Order: sequence, then C-alpha cells, then structure tokens
Amino acid sequence: MGRYDLLVIGGGINGLGVASDAAARGLSVLIVEKNDWGGGTTSASSRLIHGGLRYLQYGEIDLVRESLRERGILARQRPHLIHPISLLIPTYRSAPLPKWMVGTGLLMYDVLARDPMFPRPAVLGLTRTIEREPYLNRDGLTGGFTYPDAQIEFPERICVEMVQETVAAGGVARNHTRVTGLREENGRVVGATLLDELTGETEEVEAAQTINAGGPWVDVVNRSLKRPIPKMIGGTWGTHLVLPARPGAGPRGSLYANARKDGRPFFILPWDERLLVGTTDVKFEGQSPDELKVQDWEIQYLLDETNTLFPGAAYAPSDIEVTTIGIRPLPASGEKSAGAITRRHFLVDHGEKHGVAGIASIVGGKLTTYRSLAEEVVDWTLRTLGRPPVPSSTGVVGEVTPLPDQVAAVRAEMQTLGLDPAHAARLVALYGPVARDVLKRVARDPSLGRPLGPNTPHLEAQVAHAASVEFARTVEDVVHRRLMLFPPTEEAVAGVRRVIAERGLKVAG
Repeated sequence: MGRYDLLVIGGGINGLGVASDAAARGLSVLIVEKNDWGGGTTSASSRLIHGGLRYLQYGEIDLVRESLRERGILARQRPHLIHPISLLIPTYRSAPLPKWMVGTGLLMYDVLARDPMFPRPAVLGLTRTIEREPYLNRDGLTGGFTYPDAQIEFPERICVEMVQETVAAGGVARNHTRVTGLREENGRVVGATLLDELTGETEEVEAAQTINAGGPWVDVVNRSLKRPIPKMIGGTWGTHLVLPARPGAGPRGSLYANARKDGRPFFILPWDERLLVGTTDVKFEGQSPDELKVQDWEIQYLLDETNTLFPGAAYAPSDIEVTTIGIRPLPASGEKSAGAITRRHFLVDHGEKHGVAGIASIVGGKLTTYRSLAEEVVDWTLRTLGRPPVPSSTGVVGEVTPLPDQVAAVRAEMQTLGLDPAHAARLVALYGPVARDVLKRVARDPSLGRPLGPNTPHLEAQVAHAASVEFARTVEDVVHRRLMLFPPTEEAVAGVRRVIAERGLKVAG
C-alpha cells in the first residue's frame, strides 16, 4: 500500500499547482486524475491569464490585484506559453455601460497593475478604432479602449509541465486513474481506493491529508464520504467556438465586448491561426459535469454576437471547427445572476466545518490564480500536518531565455538536422526550452524527424516524447493535449497510431 503525506484528487490546473508546490517543499505527494491532465475545465477555458477587469464591477478589488500580480509572474516564468495581448473594447451608443464607466474601470485596473511588461490602457477615437478593426460594425460605434492582458494558448501544456515538475521533485502522478472511494477510519479520511481506467487494476493508498481539487467534480468526490457534505459547487457552464479567421471581413486582433442580446461580456480572440469566441455563463443544475453538452442556443448566440460585431464575416454553424464546454467550479451561491457569483477561491476544511478530518476541498479557482491558490493550500497543509513552514518557491522569477532567442536556437538546430525551420516557432510554443530535447531524439535517430503526415508539421519525435516523458497514455492524450491539434486531421491521428505501433510505445487506443 502506497503511503503519502498528501493525496491530491484532480489533475486540472489547480490540483497540479498544489501537487507541484507540495512536492517542491518536501512532501510526499500522489496526484490522480480520472481522465488526462488539464482535460476538463482547464482545456475549456477562454485561454487567458487575465487580471479580471469585469470583477471590478462587483467590487472584487483584492481579486483583481491578486490576478494582476499573478499575471506578471506567470508571463515572466513561461514566456513560451503566456504572452501579453492588447484587447479592444469597442464602445457603442447602445452599450449597457456608459463610456465614462468603462474608462474609470480601466483607470483602476491600470493603477492596480503598474506592470512595465504590459502597456497602459488607452482611449481610442472613432478613427483609430476603425484603423485597428476596419471590419467592425460602425452602426452606433463611438470609439473604444485598449487594455493589456495575457493569453495562454495551450493551458494543457502548462499542466504537462507541472506534472513533470511534480515527478522531478519526487511526487507520483497518475492520469486515467479514478478515485472509487475514500477510505475512512474513526471519522477521518486516511486514503483512497484507486482504479486505473486503462488497465482495470485497483489499488489502496494511504494519505495523511487529502485535497479534493476536483473542480466541478468536487461534490461528486465528496459524495463517497460516509457523512453527507453540503453542496460546495454552484458552477456555471461556458461554451466556446473555434472559427476560421476571415482576414478580409473579421477581426484583426483581440476584442472584449458586450453582447447586444443580454449585455454579457464575451471575447473574440485570435487563437492558433483561428478565432476563439466565448463564452456563455449559465448556472449548472445537474448532478455531474459529465452529462453536460453544448446547447444549440449557445452556438447561435455566439455566432449572432460575432456577426453583429463583424457583419461581413457571416459566420454560420457550418464554419465551426471545434466547440468546447466546461464548468467554472464556483462556490454554491444564492446569486440569481451567474456573472455575480464570486470568482475568488476558498479552501474548505471538512474536519473543521463538517466533522470529517483529513480532507479539504478547493472551491473556485481559475487559470490566472492557480499558483497563489496552490501556495495557500500547501501552507495550510504544512500547518495541518504539523510540519515546519517551508516557503514556496513558485513565485520566483528566475532567468529565462527570451522567446526570440529560444526560437532562433531551435531554428538553427532544425536546419542542422535537415528539418524545416519554418516550424521552429510552433515547436517552441509547445515545449519552450525543452524543444531542444525533442530535437535531440532526432539527432539520435534521424527517422524520428519524419513528419506525421504530408500536411502536418508535427514530427514522429514528438509522439515518442509524449509517450516517454509527458505521461501520455492514450492516442487522444497525444493528439489533443500534447500536440495540441484542434481538430486533429485524420492523417495526423493515423501518423500517431503508426508511430506508436512501429516504436512499441505504451500508449492505448
């Protein structure tokens, strides 16, 4: 029976943040995830590391301050994954918020940020707004504002990096492993029963402390406790669409706008040479997030609002390449408005609150604040276990090679290996400094330099890398959350399967 200081249930961004921080501080850690790392809410997000401009509307100034601080830390630590962007807020005469109010919010946002990495907000007149977005609907347009934030195009990749960091620090990480029951003795959770979904093997583990980081599945996990736990999560679901770019009719840059239909803010973001549009915000009333499906009205809503802003784009349902849907793990709340539910995070100690010791649940949390959330949770865990305090090192920004230099080094190495250097930027975007480790595989075995198919830039070496050091256990893991193919082409999937078979890689499906 495995014995650990800490069992973390849930391998999304928050669970992995806790596991990697705890392992780095010397705790023995096991993290389990029933599907794949970052495959739930993390992959269904708007893919932003943002300061939370709209949180000011609800008076959550501390949350905005925390988010802006974390944005700066993360963008400096992982520049291959996180980069500054400039968003345009177009202003219309019919907008739900007057222009002066938006300007006041941006002024507060700027005062709270004061980060030289990000440019200051700016007021744009009508002419400059049209220059920036020439195809924007001009009916009632009065101008706009620009403000900075940060985009993380592939949050699944930061999850992979944190799994690697956890294991490098001595932790154990198991994806496709479900908690089928929590083990209790004398009113205390002392471990769990695990099921490997791919092999069918079961295992009993012991843990001095368990953190339920299941996100939207927190209540599902807690239902296996002997004593009933009140509902923790009052989540809202959100849907995104991936649409083709329309250079002669659609947006040139990133936009943050209010929907004409209901005034709800939504994003239109250039993403992976396409557009990411979203999101909806609807209270989830079901029993399990696994039952959630994209609704037809959501698709029409997002298409209508995109076409309202860019009438010439004329997007139709047939243009949609991918839809994503996920539940924000917000606290259970009596708020009638989904947007009014706080985006702050909480750690609920079930021993203190509900008489079930040895387990605590994370409620809330988002991409931007995963690091600070994890630091708080691990501080609490050390105190609870009676361990001496160990400061977290996850907020330290060390020396990082500038992104252009990373790309230049990879491009030069690809040329030396006879590979197409045009794909160097994509390789760095996925792997950062580790891109050169992928190329070392090609140097040892030139056959791994072959592309997966005639129309894909991805290399066989990337499949071998995913299976050997990135904890990919299924073809879907490799395709969707290591190579980041949305949607994957048939030839790319066939190429992945071919490499797995030829190389004898331990990857299912």
